[in-house]
Amino acid sequence: MKFQVSKSKILRNLFIAIVLLIVGNLFSVYLLFNTAGMEDKVTRLLVKLLNVNLEANLPTYFSALVLLGDAILLAFIAYGCKAIGEKFWHWIGLSAIFVFISLDEMIQIHEQLRAPMEALFNTSGVLYFAWFIPYVAIMLVVGIAYFKFMMRLPKKILKLFILAGFVFVFGAVGMEMLGGMHAEVHGEETVTYALMYSFEEFLEMSGAAIFFYALISYSEIKFKTTTFVFGSNDA
Repeated sequence: MKFQVSKSKILRNLFIAIVLLIVGNLFSVYLLFNTAGMEDKVTRLLVKLLNVNLEANLPTYFSALVLLGDAILLAFIAYGCKAIGEKFWHWIGLSAIFVFISLDEMIQIHEQLRAPMEALFNTSGVLYFAWFIPYVAIMLVVGIAYFKFMMRLPKKILKLFILAGFVFVFGAVGMEMLGGMHAEVHGEETVTYALMYSFEEFLEMSGAAIFFYALISYSEIKFKTTTFVFGSNDA
């Protein structure tokens, strides 16, 4: 039995979903700043359901599911590498990291670090939202630990990994820094800040989707003789 899937169609459908979610989010931003007092129940429900800056809604569940999908694909690659007698622990490690990131997206673990980090470092400016300080430190350690592993990847896959990582990190950390600078001066209840967190979430979703595509592409190259045939319908 073969499981055939077009990786290009998967990527396209993921981006269609991302665009629809961001459009819905922008509609919620419009409602936030153009509905006096947010008194209408339907308006409050739509904002709760669509706004990317809130928890437990459509964008949150989508992001968490894509990240979990990345973790599952990483685990599949690890299992495949083990089956053919190759090293697999790096893939297991990445899978565990993405399980954590998916969980973080769902329950906002990083937000619990904001207050203690801000108190510890007395942060301001680009470090106004200080939660990402330990995350960046961990990311640097992981980057160093995985450098040789990354260099052994096929060039096409390495480029996709780097692109996915850059897009995701620029959203999660870069835009968070810019948003922090704005929020410190103007507060978080501005249209500009809403547009900034909207773009931040778009980048995070896009990075996760590109990584999903990269993992399918790697599986296609690595496991040509397995029962699972990825990307066979691509042009």
